Amino acid sequence: MSELLPDDPLNQLIVDENQPVNRDTLARLLMGYITLKKGTWEIDFTEKFRELPKKEALLLLLSAIKVRNLIDSKFKDEITPSEIIKMEIMAEGTVKSSLKILSDAKDIKVRDGKYSLPNYKIPSVAERLNKLKLQSNE
Repeated sequence: MSELLPDDPLNQLIVDENQPVNRDTLARLLMGYITLKKGTWEIDFTEKFRELPKKEALLLLLSAIKVRNLIDSKFKDEITPSEIIKMEIMAEGTVKSSLKILSDAKDIKVRDGKYSLPNYKIPSVAERLNKLKLQSNE
């Protein structure tokens, strides 16, 4: 098997699922939508968050789950549909169908019934949200 040279253009196609999180991008992504209560790290949702389309809201929630894990490692970097449903941010059917759509599209990762957002997907979530903001301003 051949190796890619450092200047090979094909390197642009390769992602590392273990790449470090860009904390600045993650913070800017969540600003105005989600806050975390100091100490308990409970996720709180703003009105702006509740106005988002459901798939984008779930992407932001998975981003917040990632933040909580970065702040306190006792929290996992993944969440189950039932945990999301308990947050009362959307109906059960919407949670399950939206997670399936996102998972089928490879926007999120599912393992053993738990969902997470790969680190390398954070910039695309930010881009997706920015496009949504631009469309709502038109």
